[in-house]
Amino acid sequence: MKRPLTTNFAAPAPSSAPELDPSPAPSWREAAPIVAALIRTFEAIEAGPKAGPAMRAHRSAMRRQGEAAAALGGSEAMRDVLEQIAQIDPARAAQRLEYVREAWTDLPAWRP
Repeated sequence: MKRPLTTNFAAPAPSSAPELDPSPAPSWREAAPIVAALIRTFEAIEAGPKAGPAMRAHRSAMRRQGEAAAALGGSEAMRDVLEQIAQIDPARAAQRLEYVREAWTDLPAWRP
């Protein structure tokens, strides 16, 4: 007597495959470490030289935080980070957002 085959190795039909839901928008708590790192970078820029190797290092740090925000939730997370930065210090928001926009220019998820 032969045992019946109980394992189905065939792939499910494409129409019956479950669709992936888009990831939910990141909460402010998830974006908070990115915002905090950017604020520290802005404070360093405002306290030090605005050109040369120091500014290149700051721009690189801002770019890494942009990549982290993009990995967290794409362009929506990046916009959320910018909104939080603007709300923290409205008097300095315009200059800080300009620094970020300049650093994030070539990021794939960035949509100004």
